[in-house]
This record gives sequence, C-alpha cells and structure tokens, in this order.
Amino acid sequence: MATDAPEQAEAAVHASAEAPAKSGGLLANPIVLIAILLTVMTAEGAILYVILPSPSAAASVDEEELGADIEPEVHTVEVFVDNFTSTNSLAAHGSVIHLNFKLTAIVASSQEIAFDQAANTDNKARVRQAVLKVARKATLEDLNDPSLSTFKRLIREEINKVLRKSYIIEVVISDFKTMEQ
Repeated sequence: MATDAPEQAEAAVHASAEAPAKSGGLLANPIVLIAILLTVMTAEGAILYVILPSPSAAASVDEEELGADIEPEVHTVEVFVDNFTSTNSLAAHGSVIHLNFKLTAIVASSQEIAFDQAANTDNKARVRQAVLKVARKATLEDLNDPSLSTFKRLIREEINKVLRKSYIIEVVISDFKTMEQ
C-alpha cells in the first residue's frame, strides 16, 4: 500500500503532463487551422465574385453616371451692377473699415436683358440697399478672405432675394479696397 501511493502520484504527474497536449483538439494542429482559413477565404472570394459586377460593367456604369451629372454648359455674360462705397464698424472693434468695390453679376445670356432691367432700372435702390447691408454686416474674416467667397455668396443671395428670381450665377467683385480707421 505504501508503494501504491507513490505509483499513483507518479501516474497522476504523467497524466497531467500529457493532458495539455491532447486538450487543444482539432484547432491545435496548424495544418488543420490553415486549411480552415483557406476554405473560408476561398468561399468569401467566390461570393464576392458572384455578387460584384465585372470591372468593364462597373466602368460603363460610371461613364453613364458621369454623363448624366454633366449639365449642358450655360452661356454666361457679365452685367455691371454698380460701384459701392460703404463703412463697416462691426468687423473690427474700435475702428471703422471703409470698403470700395465694383460689383458685376454673371448671368445666363438668355436672362441678360431681364436682369439688367430688374437690377439696374426697376429695383436699383433695393439692390443697392441689399449689397450695402451685406457689406455692413460682413465679418473681418469675410473681408480678409482672398477670394471673398462668403461675401460674394451673401451678395448673390441677397440680390436674388430682392429680385425674387435666381438670375445671378456668380458675383464678381473687382477693385476691392479696404481702409481701416
């Protein structure tokens, strides 16, 4: 009996040493693991091949979509609106900024006469008021922007609002000068 206990302990040690090697199961073998991964990847590739269109079909769809997005080119003309001189005391605290610029509107050539009549004859005072309102409300960032993009957009929106029609495609500001006092 005394000899049975050390033999049982020795058998338990051998069994515990062999147990981790067998406990990994099927995924412990690297060849089986690689085979499973390759099978899954092949199945994914086959599914994508069936679902996705061929490159030539995708290219033709892209060309059709691009062709649909391109609008026919509109012929535009420049219509001079007026020279403007204004002051802005909101842009810089404690000082006044004097603004001088010439305003020209780019409109479709088919609307040139109608816009000229509406902006420079029928609603001249309202258009001037709208432009001066934008000039007086402009921030320092708007006035220091090299392209004056926000300033131009606001002028375009205000003039189109006054005329109750979207005549203006783009606004061109030339001879833009600012002087801070």
